[in-house]
Amino acid sequence: MAASCSRQVHTYGPDGVEAWRSDDHPSTISAIAWSGAEELATACYGRVTFFNASTGEPGQKLEWMGSLVSMALSPDGDIVACGSQDNSVHFWRRSTEEDSMMSGYPAKPSALAFDDSGTLLATGGSEAVTVWSFRGSGPEGTRPGVLDVHVRPITTLAFAPGAMRLASGGRDGGVVVWSLKRDGHGSAQGAGTVDDVVSALYWRPDGRALAALDAQGGVTAWRVGSNEGRTDRIRASLRGGSSIR
Repeated sequence: MAASCSRQVHTYGPDGVEAWRSDDHPSTISAIAWSGAEELATACYGRVTFFNASTGEPGQKLEWMGSLVSMALSPDGDIVACGSQDNSVHFWRRSTEEDSMMSGYPAKPSALAFDDSGTLLATGGSEAVTVWSFRGSGPEGTRPGVLDVHVRPITTLAFAPGAMRLASGGRDGGVVVWSLKRDGHGSAQGAGTVDDVVSALYWRPDGRALAALDAQGGVTAWRVGSNEGRTDRIRASLRGGSSIR
């Protein structure tokens, strides 16, 4: 397990004993993520750093002059995407260390998520979800999918395991399930609400249920129909939620 505290990251083994801790980063660590079992990535002002998971030795560093506020890694670990304080998404391809950015967001993209294939990146930063496709030479020079139902900014995003299905949550307390195409475009398949800002979304491993955490400490869960099911079945399943507090 890894946890960040101020400018350091700490890792712990199964027995709860600290394995190693990093030296101070240049600023407070804003995000951490595992790249497989062998590497841990951290984001802070100006850079993303990869550490050997066993020894804590720093390895590859990806630098950019700006404040990074969120981070997501593609499943193969090659693409690193970070939301930035300047209302943009900055990303690198680790294999080439080439970098690029997507700008024009009204707010900070604090919610980022890759699908299982690593070809779609869903981003927040406004009331709409923007989905970029990394197929071929993308996303540079391509037009993203824009998924627009929420009435307040996106707070969290989660792709269903092994499916072209995305769940989004917002400050409006709304939860929406989207069916996507390979180019990132798609349509809403169902919606539900919770009592406050949606703080996190989690899919069941088989993709047939979705749980939402809200800012009041509630957990709401819905059964979700299969991708092959009719749209009205998905809507009915998603609305039939149950919650605990």
